[in-house]
Amino acid sequence: MGDNAGNSEQSRRKFVAIVYMMTLVALLLGLGQWLAVVFVGSLGLAFMEYDFISGIFFSLSVILAIIFIFVEKARTMIALNWILAILIMEFAILGVFALCPRSGWPELLLWYLICLLVFFLAILVGSILPHDLTLDVVILFVISFIFLIVSVFLIMLHLMSRTSHSIILYQIFVSVIILTFVMYHAQTINGGRFAELRVNDYLLASIILFYDFIVLFLLTFYVQVRFPLIKRGRQTTEAPPTTVYFTTLAAPEAAPAAPAAAPAAPAAAPAAEGFRFI
Repeated sequence: MGDNAGNSEQSRRKFVAIVYMMTLVALLLGLGQWLAVVFVGSLGLAFMEYDFISGIFFSLSVILAIIFIFVEKARTMIALNWILAILIMEFAILGVFALCPRSGWPELLLWYLICLLVFFLAILVGSILPHDLTLDVVILFVISFIFLIVSVFLIMLHLMSRTSHSIILYQIFVSVIILTFVMYHAQTINGGRFAELRVNDYLLASIILFYDFIVLFLLTFYVQVRFPLIKRGRQTTEAPPTTVYFTTLAAPEAAPAAPAAAPAAPAAAPAAEGFRFI
């Protein structure tokens, strides 16, 4: 029995390491692609102009995620589960492409790092929290429902009055809900709680954490665009000022006089007398 417990703990530690490593790799790949969209101007303009493409990709990602969660065969078939997991994450990354060019790359990178820090802090808090959140699923859903009601009111207030404080409060409320579920998911991944994920569901756990971060990151784009923390340099198309220097030029000196005419050639000698015949 002790050997079984040891093997179980070892399998759980391996499972936890795989899940967090896969999640981090997916997030770094997402950052690389988001920065590429910002730097490649033509690509960013295309996604901004045809933003419905990002909507299609994100919708496909959600549909595939629903299939992956509720169809067990999709998670157990070795080749199929990896293909679906990669498509789910990649389509979610593509779904953010329409928003990235609207923010400068320094602002995007700054908020990405902030979200990443808060995200892993929530995982750490959930891991060391002595209280078992998996026992309070009903309470969590009730609190989330209350926050949802407040969030709907705030978003409608923003749409009607165009006030910035309402959308910021909405983002804060939703972020609190997401971070609460990040702690809950961390406890189900780490194990040792009332509810825990199976050790062979590492792809499912990675997708759940990946979506937690995506939602958290999406909530920052309004602040990135409207209230950037890093001011962009003002671009101008005016030509630089031209300095004109005035100088006084001396009149050119007169050309030297032509040399005196050469002396005339001496007169030709008289012609020699011809022969005279007698």
